[in-house]
Amino acid sequence: MKHVLPLLLFVTWFTASAVSQNIGRGDVSVYPNPVVEYLAINDPSESVGFVLVFNLVGKKVREFEYTRGATLPVGDLPKGMYLVQMLDRQRNILKTQVVDKR
Repeated sequence: MKHVLPLLLFVTWFTASAVSQNIGRGDVSVYPNPVVEYLAINDPSESVGFVLVFNLVGKKVREFEYTRGATLPVGDLPKGMYLVQMLDRQRNILKTQVVDKR
């Protein structure tokens, strides 16, 4: 129970900092959600260069260099909630989205 508060604070900080950088980038998203085997990126402006996947403790569990139309394998990750962060080629945060892995 004593670990819940730091985790909640981290998730709140992580999402708030990402949301502040998402203005004007609502067209970028991850699908399907919930995900089972592969993630895909909806990126009409072709701005995504990298995709990072974090568990809710804040540990980076995957990093992908993204190319248009690619699917990203996540089938071997344990079931749970993850934060998927999409970055441009200069590694600026475009958007962070919560994804349910089943």
